Amino acid sequence: MIFIFCFFVSWGFSQSTTKQFKKAENSSKSLSYVNAIELYDNILKKSKNLTAEEIQKAKLNLAEAYYFVKDYKNAEKYYSEVLLNNPTLKGDEIKAYQRFAQVLSSNGKHQESSKIWLKYTELQEQDKRGVEFSKLYTNLEPLTRNAQSYRIEYVGINTASPDFSPTFYKDGLVFVSSRNKNNSVKRVFKWDNSSFLDLYYLEDLKVISKEENTTAAIGSGGQNNTSTKNKNTTEKLGNDYYTPPTSNDANTIAHTGSELINGSKGYEENSIIEIKSFSKKLNSKYHEGPCTFYDNANKIIFTRNNSSDAGGIFNSKKSDINRLKLYSAERKGSDWGNIKELDFNDDKYSCGHPSVNSKDNFLYFVSDMPGGYGGTDIYISRFINGVWAKPENLGGKVNTVGNEMFPFIDEGGSLYFSSDGLPGLGDLDMFTIQTDLVTGKPKGIVRNLGAPLNSNNDDFGIITDADRTLGYFSSNRKRGGSDDDIYKFNRVGTKFGCRDLIVNVFDKDTKQSIDKMIFEYGISSMKGSFENATTSSSGGVKLCLEADKEFVFNFAKEGYLPQTKNYSNVDASDFEPGILEIFLKKEIVKPEELTKVENSKKRGELIQKRTVGGNSNIFRGVITGGEAGEPIAAVKVKFINKCTGEVQEMYTRKDGSYEFKRDLECDYELLALKEDFGSSSEIIEKSVKKTLFGKKVKKPTFSLNLFDTKLYKVGDVIKLENIYYESESYKIRENAKRDLDKLVNTLKKYPNMIIEVSSHTDTRGNALINLKLSESRAKEVFKYITSRGIDKSRVKSVGKGESEPLNACSDGVQCTEAEHQRNRRTEFKILKIEKI
Repeated sequence: MIFIFCFFVSWGFSQSTTKQFKKAENSSKSLSYVNAIELYDNILKKSKNLTAEEIQKAKLNLAEAYYFVKDYKNAEKYYSEVLLNNPTLKGDEIKAYQRFAQVLSSNGKHQESSKIWLKYTELQEQDKRGVEFSKLYTNLEPLTRNAQSYRIEYVGINTASPDFSPTFYKDGLVFVSSRNKNNSVKRVFKWDNSSFLDLYYLEDLKVISKEENTTAAIGSGGQNNTSTKNKNTTEKLGNDYYTPPTSNDANTIAHTGSELINGSKGYEENSIIEIKSFSKKLNSKYHEGPCTFYDNANKIIFTRNNSSDAGGIFNSKKSDINRLKLYSAERKGSDWGNIKELDFNDDKYSCGHPSVNSKDNFLYFVSDMPGGYGGTDIYISRFINGVWAKPENLGGKVNTVGNEMFPFIDEGGSLYFSSDGLPGLGDLDMFTIQTDLVTGKPKGIVRNLGAPLNSNNDDFGIITDADRTLGYFSSNRKRGGSDDDIYKFNRVGTKFGCRDLIVNVFDKDTKQSIDKMIFEYGISSMKGSFENATTSSSGGVKLCLEADKEFVFNFAKEGYLPQTKNYSNVDASDFEPGILEIFLKKEIVKPEELTKVENSKKRGELIQKRTVGGNSNIFRGVITGGEAGEPIAAVKVKFINKCTGEVQEMYTRKDGSYEFKRDLECDYELLALKEDFGSSSEIIEKSVKKTLFGKKVKKPTFSLNLFDTKLYKVGDVIKLENIYYESESYKIRENAKRDLDKLVNTLKKYPNMIIEVSSHTDTRGNALINLKLSESRAKEVFKYITSRGIDKSRVKSVGKGESEPLNACSDGVQCTEAEHQRNRRTEFKILKIEKI
């Protein structure tokens, strides 16, 4: 069924190890996992005098063997006995934790899987999958909320053997199966003693449409290990069918499974719809796998394992199972001919699972060729000058350190594929991403199809129309383990489930949340069909909005100016809620407050700069940075009470804002820290002092208690405001020294900061003279700064002359004196600063 990178733990045994160990190890290395299971099982049951280390090695290799035939119940048993005891593993051995995590999720134990994923991430730091899987497993609801939108049917072409990877052909389906056990040539795949695969053909899909009374039943729990022969009912899958703790399917091109595992012994099921072999010419004595048709179905590209001795399926170095290659053929009368390999095949790696787009110019397929992201990746080949050109990896939007496989491109350019490297419900989940119709490359973000298309088991090989209204896919959800089957689906609701959005509403001036506020929202293109929502006591509300839509939000509240906000969730996450923050501005200012401000100005009292604490018990501020002084989000801010040592901590919001509770009788230290920026430390003085007689006196303040903090990083270029010069002079104006003192204070605040001071002239006069003039001006600033106690090694000066004007005042351009003065300026650039 599934092509995958194969790894098996190889241990070096002591001299006391019996020949049974060697035989079992050799079976594993040659991918004869059924034999390995029997041998390791006998060793553990019958062998005596084994050391604890040998028992552990035997159990782990037995777990691995069960994993590769996807008997996940037994795999979990032996993985648990070994890995939950925290053994010391090294190198590729650590991947046993990854497989254990996959086993647990496929067995419906997502919380336990989350813990093992995190353990794997600790040991394998370069593989970050565990973090994403763990995050999803804390809340699976986003993947199950849309289950009612799809109607799934089990179709009557299935047997007890693997049946999978359907593809549209004329009025019917061509699919892969190992159902023919009566072939005179014994063809057995050592992986699990299954028969090899061929292509089969259902001529008319209308038979499936009319098979209401001819479809084999599915057990309500997702498993059915009894014979289904002659059952003639159709059972629609329920809402909980995708969570049973069943075993799963093997990651090979296909398999049927040993009688040892998952109740296969005595199980019988036959197709109740007439199916025939697709082609005598294409079906050979080895594997024929997934295929695709193009050129009006007159040409085919299909998967076949070659006859080379170069190695086995996907990175295996054994010759028992040969490399997989892509072959093309053309329709010749009633059969196919001109069978040949595609040019980019290679005996050193495998290629398979082809899908050609509707324009016949893009071929998507799977390969483990060198240079990929993980085990198997998806590639694209373009049809150029009559040949399929050198493949190109689809990149990190699709491919992961895991395995991506079974691509399908629909008529609208949506690419479907399965992956065990992206977070999902089980081992293999199905995903989709839009592609560029010109380049064929993926764009946007990958979407998990969710339940019921996905389950805890393997789900793969989907084909559908451009709107995903009807289609077919493969899954082993019925019995798990060894039995892949083909399912039909109809979409009766939305493509995806709704996506969460948290709306927070604030007062723009005070930054206080506005509770119990009613606002309206709706899809932009559907004016008149709006809904209402109300914020909670904390000023927020969580909505679940229809996926892939543009929305408009209208906010109106007495005393505030109305505001309209547009929002799109086209690129929003399925798992993490989006955030929409609204800041409403007060509509009017009371006349008496305006009078108060005007009187203050008349008395010569300026509103204090926002570097002094106010009298409020809530301390608020904004972190800015960069050349333009833009707000910075995700800055760690600490507010340290100097009386008690208590530390409050938060990260700034998108608008750079933060807030803390404060004791007005205590000083505070405000720390702002962000990676790649210099840290900032400020002392916020107490607002209330006690007199000698114990009376509390508030300090006078006119602040709204909003504190500004600026962060700096290497490379920032900051213009020194008001540092101007007389024309043709290098002497600093007297009124510019106040601003240079601010720079001096900044350098004292950051004792490790090194800066470059650059001086610029206007463009009038001789360029060489202007360059020398700017050098003199820069030196003048240098002298002033260093005269204020700044070490000379921390300041560099450079003259830029007229080379970098800020406006269009170049040579020969008529400009005002004010425009020329703007070009006569001084800036400083941060060359070094101590970072956190």
